[in-house]
Amino acid sequence: MLGIVLLVIGVVGLLLTLLSLIGFEFASVDVHIGDSGAGLLSVTTPFFTGFGLLAGGLIVFGDVSTVVALGAGVAAGVVLAVAAFAVLGYLVGSEEELPSYDLVGSTVRIVEPVSGGRFGTAEVSTPLGARQVTVTSDEAFAHNDRAVIVSRLDHRDGYFVSPLTFGETTHPEGNDHP
Repeated sequence: MLGIVLLVIGVVGLLLTLLSLIGFEFASVDVHIGDSGAGLLSVTTPFFTGFGLLAGGLIVFGDVSTVVALGAGVAAGVVLAVAAFAVLGYLVGSEEELPSYDLVGSTVRIVEPVSGGRFGTAEVSTPLGARQVTVTSDEAFAHNDRAVIVSRLDHRDGYFVSPLTFGETTHPEGNDHP
Protein backbone atom coordinates (compact mmCIF):
# COMPACT_ATOMS: atom_id res chain seq x y z
CA MET A 1 0.00 0.00 0.00
CA LEU A 2 2.90 2.39 0.78
CA GLY A 3 4.20 1.87 -2.76
CA ILE A 4 0.89 2.90 -4.31
CA VAL A 5 0.73 6.03 -2.12
CA LEU A 6 4.27 6.98 -3.15
CA LEU A 7 3.45 6.43 -6.83
CA VAL A 8 0.41 8.71 -6.50
CA ILE A 9 2.62 11.36 -4.85
CA GLY A 10 5.09 11.05 -7.73
CA VAL A 11 2.40 11.30 -10.41
CA VAL A 12 0.83 14.36 -8.73
CA GLY A 13 4.29 15.96 -8.45
CA LEU A 14 4.94 15.24 -12.13
CA LEU A 15 1.57 16.69 -13.13
CA LEU A 16 2.14 19.86 -11.09
CA THR A 17 5.65 20.21 -12.54
CA LEU A 18 4.33 19.94 -16.10
CA LEU A 19 1.47 22.36 -15.42
CA SER A 20 3.87 24.88 -13.90
CA LEU A 21 5.92 24.73 -17.09
CA ILE A 22 3.13 25.01 -19.64
CA GLY A 23 -0.04 26.20 -17.90
CA PHE A 24 -3.36 25.79 -19.66
CA GLU A 25 -6.66 27.48 -20.41
CA PHE A 26 -9.94 25.73 -19.67
CA ALA A 27 -13.35 27.27 -20.44
CA SER A 28 -11.95 30.83 -20.63
CA VAL A 29 -10.14 30.44 -17.30
CA ASP A 30 -6.36 30.77 -17.35
CA VAL A 31 -4.59 28.33 -15.04
CA HIS A 32 -0.91 28.94 -14.39
CA ILE A 33 0.61 27.10 -11.47
CA GLY A 34 3.81 28.61 -10.21
CA ASP A 35 4.52 30.77 -13.26
CA SER A 36 4.72 33.97 -11.28
CA GLY A 37 8.33 33.32 -10.34
CA ALA A 38 10.75 30.83 -8.87
CA GLY A 39 9.40 29.68 -5.56
CA LEU A 40 9.12 26.76 -3.20
CA LEU A 41 6.61 24.97 -5.45
CA SER A 42 9.09 25.10 -8.34
CA VAL A 43 11.66 23.14 -6.31
CA THR A 44 9.46 20.82 -4.24
CA THR A 45 7.39 19.37 -7.09
CA PRO A 46 10.47 17.85 -8.81
CA PHE A 47 11.52 16.47 -5.41
CA PHE A 48 8.14 14.80 -4.86
CA THR A 49 8.16 13.54 -8.45
CA GLY A 50 11.52 11.80 -8.11
CA PHE A 51 10.92 10.60 -4.56
CA GLY A 52 7.44 9.23 -5.22
CA LEU A 53 8.07 7.62 -8.60
CA LEU A 54 11.36 5.95 -7.70
CA ALA A 55 10.49 4.84 -4.17
CA GLY A 56 6.96 3.76 -5.12
CA GLY A 57 8.18 2.00 -8.24
CA LEU A 58 10.83 0.09 -6.32
CA ILE A 59 8.35 -0.98 -3.64
CA VAL A 60 5.56 -1.98 -6.06
CA PHE A 61 7.52 -3.43 -8.96
CA GLY A 62 10.81 -4.51 -7.39
CA ASP A 63 11.91 -6.81 -4.63
CA VAL A 64 13.53 -4.02 -2.64
CA SER A 65 13.16 -3.37 1.07
CA THR A 66 11.17 -0.33 2.15
CA VAL A 67 14.18 1.39 3.73
CA VAL A 68 16.32 1.02 0.58
CA ALA A 69 13.45 2.17 -1.66
CA LEU A 70 12.80 5.23 0.52
CA GLY A 71 16.52 6.05 0.60
CA ALA A 72 16.77 5.79 -3.19
CA GLY A 73 13.63 7.91 -3.52
CA VAL A 74 15.02 10.62 -1.24
CA ALA A 75 18.29 10.64 -3.19
CA ALA A 76 16.46 10.92 -6.53
CA GLY A 77 14.20 13.66 -5.14
CA VAL A 78 17.15 15.66 -3.85
CA VAL A 79 18.96 15.36 -7.20
CA LEU A 80 15.88 16.57 -9.10
CA ALA A 81 15.28 19.40 -6.60
CA VAL A 82 18.89 20.58 -6.88
CA ALA A 83 18.67 20.40 -10.69
CA ALA A 84 15.42 22.41 -10.63
CA PHE A 85 17.00 24.96 -8.29
CA ALA A 86 20.04 25.28 -10.60
CA VAL A 87 17.88 25.73 -13.70
CA LEU A 88 15.67 28.29 -11.94
CA GLY A 89 18.75 30.16 -10.73
CA TYR A 90 20.09 30.29 -14.27
CA LEU A 91 16.74 31.48 -15.68
CA VAL A 92 16.33 34.18 -13.04
CA GLY A 93 19.90 35.34 -13.66
CA SER A 94 19.47 35.42 -17.42
CA GLU A 95 16.20 37.34 -17.16
CA GLU A 96 18.20 40.55 -16.86
CA GLU A 97 19.54 39.98 -20.36
CA LEU A 98 16.09 40.04 -21.99
CA PRO A 99 15.36 43.15 -24.02
CA SER A 100 12.68 45.50 -22.74
CA TYR A 101 9.92 46.79 -24.97
CA ASP A 102 7.95 50.00 -24.82
CA LEU A 103 4.41 48.78 -24.24
CA VAL A 104 2.69 52.17 -24.48
CA GLY A 105 0.12 51.93 -27.28
CA SER A 106 -0.11 48.13 -27.07
CA THR A 107 -3.44 46.36 -26.98
CA VAL A 108 -3.99 44.21 -23.88
CA ARG A 109 -6.48 41.57 -22.75
CA ILE A 110 -7.65 41.95 -19.16
CA VAL A 111 -6.87 38.83 -17.11
CA GLU A 112 -7.81 40.05 -13.62
CA PRO A 113 -10.62 42.63 -13.58
CA VAL A 114 -9.77 46.29 -13.11
CA SER A 115 -12.11 48.76 -11.43
CA GLY A 116 -11.76 52.51 -11.16
CA GLY A 117 -8.48 53.33 -9.43
CA ARG A 118 -7.70 49.70 -8.52
CA PHE A 119 -5.05 47.45 -9.99
CA GLY A 120 -5.59 44.35 -12.09
CA THR A 121 -3.61 42.23 -14.52
CA ALA A 122 -3.55 42.28 -18.29
CA GLU A 123 -1.82 40.18 -20.94
CA VAL A 124 0.09 41.89 -23.72
CA SER A 125 1.82 40.33 -26.73
CA THR A 126 5.50 41.12 -27.29
CA PRO A 127 7.98 39.76 -29.83
CA LEU A 128 9.15 37.36 -27.09
CA GLY A 129 5.62 36.10 -26.39
CA ALA A 130 2.74 36.96 -24.10
CA ARG A 131 3.53 38.85 -20.91
CA GLN A 132 1.34 39.78 -17.95
CA VAL A 133 1.51 43.33 -16.64
CA THR A 134 -0.12 45.25 -13.80
CA VAL A 135 -2.67 47.77 -15.02
CA THR A 136 -5.04 50.37 -13.61
CA SER A 137 -7.70 52.64 -15.07
CA ASP A 138 -10.37 55.15 -14.17
CA GLU A 139 -12.91 52.80 -15.75
CA ALA A 140 -13.91 49.22 -14.99
CA PHE A 141 -12.78 46.32 -17.17
CA ALA A 142 -14.00 42.73 -16.85
CA HIS A 143 -12.10 39.51 -17.61
CA ASN A 144 -11.21 39.21 -21.33
CA ASP A 145 -12.04 42.88 -22.10
CA ARG A 146 -9.64 44.62 -24.48
CA ALA A 147 -7.89 47.89 -23.66
CA VAL A 148 -4.89 49.92 -24.78
CA ILE A 149 -1.91 50.98 -22.68
CA VAL A 150 -1.88 54.77 -22.51
CA SER A 151 1.07 55.41 -20.20
CA ARG A 152 3.49 53.83 -17.77
CA LEU A 153 3.07 54.64 -14.10
CA ASP A 154 6.20 56.44 -12.88
CA HIS A 155 6.14 55.31 -9.29
CA ARG A 156 5.23 51.66 -9.95
CA ASP A 157 5.91 48.87 -12.37
CA GLY A 158 2.47 49.19 -13.91
CA TYR A 159 0.54 50.80 -16.73
CA PHE A 160 -2.55 52.97 -17.17
CA VAL A 161 -5.07 51.63 -19.71
CA SER A 162 -8.09 53.04 -21.50
CA PRO A 163 -10.84 51.38 -23.53
CA LEU A 164 -10.40 50.64 -27.19
CA THR A 165 -12.19 53.18 -29.34
CA PHE A 166 -13.98 53.32 -32.67
CA GLY A 167 -15.21 49.71 -32.43
CA GLU A 168 -11.87 48.39 -33.66
CA THR A 169 -9.96 45.42 -32.37
CA THR A 170 -6.86 47.57 -31.93
CA HIS A 171 -6.39 51.15 -30.88
CA PRO A 172 -5.44 53.46 -33.78
CA GLU A 173 -2.13 54.26 -32.13
CA GLY A 174 -1.63 50.76 -30.76
CA ASN A 175 0.01 47.68 -32.14
CA ASP A 176 -1.74 44.92 -34.03
CA HIS A 177 -1.11 42.18 -31.45
CA PRO A 178 -4.26 40.51 -30.07
